[in-house]
Amino acid sequence: MSASRSNTSITVSSSWVMFTWISFVVALLSMAIAVIYMPMESWLRAYLGLSGLFLVQSSISLSRTLRDQAEVEAAKNS
Repeated sequence: MSASRSNTSITVSSSWVMFTWISFVVALLSMAIAVIYMPMESWLRAYLGLSGLFLVQSSISLSRTLRDQAEVEAAKNS
């Protein structure tokens, strides 16, 4: 399913973009530091690290999918 993008200009505040990137980096680093320094066996630390990376990847995929669905619905309604 593909949707053509409209020529509508959407502006995003540069401060909002900076805030979202900073929030993402802080959350990712906080999780990584916690997993690295948590007193546990290496296999469990690796499991938590990979689970965290999978959570980040699936969150990105979900947000892109929801955005694409919203664009398709907007194209249908216009």
